Amino acid sequence: MTRRALLGALAASVAALLAATPASAHPLGNYTVNRAVAVHIGAGEVAVRYVIDMAEIPAFGELQAIDQDGDGQAGPAEAAGYAAQACARARSALTVRLDAGAVSLATESAPELSFPAGAGGLPTLRLVCTFSAQVPGGGGERVLQVTDAADDGHVGWREVTISGGSGVVVSFSDVPPRSPSAELTSYPLDALQTPPDVRGGMARFRLSGIASAEAPVGGRAAPPRRDTAGDPLAALVGGTLTPVAAAGALLLALALGAGHAVSPGHGKTLVAAYLIGSGGSVRHAATLGLTVAVTHTAGVFLLGAATLLLGQFLVPERVIEWLALGSGVLVMLLGAGLVVRAAARIHSRSTHTHAHDNPGHDHQHHDGSRHPHTVAGHPPSELRRRNVVALGLAGGMVPSASALLVLLVAITTGRLVFGLLLIVAFGAGMALVLGGLAMATTVLRSAVRAPVAMRAHPVARVLARSVPLLSGIAVLVAGLGVTIGALTRFG
Repeated sequence: MTRRALLGALAASVAALLAATPASAHPLGNYTVNRAVAVHIGAGEVAVRYVIDMAEIPAFGELQAIDQDGDGQAGPAEAAGYAAQACARARSALTVRLDAGAVSLATESAPELSFPAGAGGLPTLRLVCTFSAQVPGGGGERVLQVTDAADDGHVGWREVTISGGSGVVVSFSDVPPRSPSAELTSYPLDALQTPPDVRGGMARFRLSGIASAEAPVGGRAAPPRRDTAGDPLAALVGGTLTPVAAAGALLLALALGAGHAVSPGHGKTLVAAYLIGSGGSVRHAATLGLTVAVTHTAGVFLLGAATLLLGQFLVPERVIEWLALGSGVLVMLLGAGLVVRAAARIHSRSTHTHAHDNPGHDHQHHDGSRHPHTVAGHPPSELRRRNVVALGLAGGMVPSASALLVLLVAITTGRLVFGLLLIVAFGAGMALVLGGLAMATTVLRSAVRAPVAMRAHPVARVLARSVPLLSGIAVLVAGLGVTIGALTRFG
């Protein structure tokens, strides 16, 4: 394909992407399941709205369960049966206590189940359950407590609100009276990075006998979901699939993969530090890039297959957390290996010290043995291919949510082969960045040479000999940081 054709393909794909119908990616992330419990205290009853908002990936698994006849559609009877069962589970997880006694909740009305469009056209899932309980009369101040014990293993937004209705005065509550997310329809931007995890609340109230105009909790209309940017990689699956548009989409997927690798947290400094400390070659850099591409692509395929086959039982973000933990431990082992080898070399040099006018040479000792020396006192490269492969595994073993979305969109739209090609291109983009960085690091390290006079200086020699040890410590600390970060997400 000529340069002009490639540019035309890229422009056509960008135009198709911009012209596509916008779909809202879930603002809290494609893996999340979010829950809101809104309690409204009336003069004679307690009303509860229980809202579940599932992002694209968990919603995909739930849709597999809803589609009992396997026709690819959630029919009215299938949706109604699923909603009734899901609300029954939600009700059993709720505990409402008034003063010292438990309150028995009954279903107030039929559940509301909908599937708002998400990234790449994948549906999300929104379920609203309504319950109520009679409140026996009583004077003075009373205490209401609510606890939501539901735990499906998914991460996400959790909130509880308690409000008072007509003739009720709430004197104290440890949760807000109104939903900060408008019942999971408009998430505050400043809370997206650290969403709340509130699973219970308490309020003190009394009956005032004075009516107010406030509407009950079940009468508030929920506003539409706030528009958010769609996932650019998932959006490439849709649209007219001409050869030119397909070529442009693959180029964009390559660029998105490269941008993903450039974003924070993908081991760029780690790769440079490891190859500097271990004396890697251009061949090692190429091996690293290939390993990253293969590992990332295989990880997406395997997690996608598991989501398809075990969508009801698998929690994808938990799998990713385990992979992140494994990646951190692997990096720690690589860093520890660098530190041990560097310390052994320093110890060896301290017991065998001699000066040479020519730093890069091969010489003979009095006992007849010979060994080479490299520039600035560095030993020859002892980096093994298995260590490079391990570094590539650490860099590519955690699949990205965007790539997994592409696979799910491709399955639902019947474009599986094209989706697989996009994922391969995305992984290749990541590999080009990390492998290219490794190659640049290797070439620059070999090209930079200090003047002979500077290399002969004792301080320069000490600094040069310390580079592998410092690099190993940097890799070890980076791996420790990744491991601690993964462990904190398990809580």
